Amino acid sequence: MNRIPLRAHRGSQAQRAAICQFCEFSASTTRRALPLACLAGKPEGRASNSNLVLQSSRPNVPQQSTYTLSATRYKSHVASQKAEKAVETDASPEQPSATNEDNGAIETTHRSLEDLVKMAIRCQSNAYRLLGSDQVPENQSVEKVLLQCEQTARSLSPYWDVRDDNSTTSDGNAISSLLEMEEKRGSTTQRHEVEQALRGLADQLSGVMTQLIIDEKVFISPTALERYVRAQCILNRAEHLPEVFHLYANKPIPEEKSSPPKFHKANPKDVNSAVSAELANQAIDVAIKQKNLPLVLAMIDNTFCAPAFHRAKVFRKAAVPLAGLAAAPAACFTLASWASTFQNTMDPSTATGIAFAASLAYVAGTSSIGILAITTANDQMKRVTWLPGVPLRHRWLREEERAALDKVACAWGFQDPYMHGEETGEEWDSLREFIGMRGMILDKTELMEGMQ
Repeated sequence: MNRIPLRAHRGSQAQRAAICQFCEFSASTTRRALPLACLAGKPEGRASNSNLVLQSSRPNVPQQSTYTLSATRYKSHVASQKAEKAVETDASPEQPSATNEDNGAIETTHRSLEDLVKMAIRCQSNAYRLLGSDQVPENQSVEKVLLQCEQTARSLSPYWDVRDDNSTTSDGNAISSLLEMEEKRGSTTQRHEVEQALRGLADQLSGVMTQLIIDEKVFISPTALERYVRAQCILNRAEHLPEVFHLYANKPIPEEKSSPPKFHKANPKDVNSAVSAELANQAIDVAIKQKNLPLVLAMIDNTFCAPAFHRAKVFRKAAVPLAGLAAAPAACFTLASWASTFQNTMDPSTATGIAFAASLAYVAGTSSIGILAITTANDQMKRVTWLPGVPLRHRWLREEERAALDKVACAWGFQDPYMHGEETGEEWDSLREFIGMRGMILDKTELMEGMQ
C-alpha cells in the first residue's frame, strides 16, 4: 500500500496549526506551580489582612525566619486552575486519572497548610506575649502555650511523608511520554514547595518552644517538660533536649507572679529534679533516628546518669521494700509472741525466742535471694554487660543507663548477631571507650553468639 505524504503549505499560520494541532495543545497546556511562597527575611511595612504572616513580635528575641502564605492569591489561583482543568478535559478527555487524583491531594494539602500557619501564628504570639512581660508567668499559662504547640506539632505530623507514588509508565508514543514527564515534574515541584513549607513551620515552632522553655522567667514544671519533649519528638527536633534536661535540674526557680523576677536556688539532687524514664527514652529514640551519637550520649548523661534520677529510683521503687525490711524484726517478734501462746511444752520466753529467730531467718534468707535475683538478672542484656567487680547496688541503680547504651550499640552496630564485634570506625571506637569508662563492657566474648 502506497503512503500518502502530507505537506504543510507555507501560506498561513492557521493551516499550519490545523496540521499540527497536537503539538499546539502540548505547548498551550503548561502547568503552573501553586503560589506557595516560603520567603526568608524580614517583611517591609505592615502585612495586609489577606496574607498570613508568621513572624516574631518580640523585639528582643532573635528572629530566625519568616514564612508567608498568600491566601487570596491561592484562592484565585485554585479557581483559575479549575477553569483550565475544565477546558483541558473538554479538549482531551483521555487524560490519566492518576494525575487528577494527585493534584486533588496537593490542593487538600495546601488548604490544610493555611490552617497550620494560623495555628503556628497563634502559638508564636502567645509565647512571645509571655516572654515580653516583665512579670514571671504562671505555670498554667506556660503549660497551656506548650499544649497548643504540641497540638500544632501533631497536626503537622501527618504531612511529613509527602511523596510521589505515581510511578506508572505509558507505552504510547514519544509525545505522550513527554507530556507525562512534564506532569510528573510539575507535581514534584509542588510537593517540594509543600515539604519546604512544612519544614519551615516545624523549625519555627521548635524555635518558639525552645525560647519559651529556656527563658529565665519561665519555671520548667514536670507537665511543661513533658509537653515540650513530646512536641519536639513529634517534630524530630532533638538538638536542644540535653540543654533543657540540664536546665530542668539546675535552673534557678523563679517566684511566681514576681515583678521584677525573684529566683531561688535549685537543688540538682532533689527527687523532683529527675527526668522520667519514659521521656528520656522518647528523646533517645529520636536522636537514634537522626544518627547523632554525641546527642544520644549527652541525653544519657543528663537523664539516667543524673544524681536526681538515682535518688528518685530509690525513693519510688526501693522505699517500700526497705521499709518492710526495717519493720521485719518487730513484726517477727510480735508474731513469735503470739505463736508462743499456743504451746505448753516449754517456757513462753524460750518459745518466743525460738519462733523469733526462725521467722527472722526465713525473712532474711528469702529477701536476700530476691535481691540477688533482681540485681544479677541479665536476660535483658544484648551487647552491653557489666564489668566484673561492679557492686550489685550500682548495677540496680544504673540499669536504665546500661539499657540505653545497649540500645545505642544495637542501633549503631550490625543487625546480624554473628557479625557482632566486627564493627569498625571512629564513632564505634568512641562508643566502646565511653561504655568502658562507665564500668561496662561491649560485646563480652562469653555472651556472644557462637562463643558460649
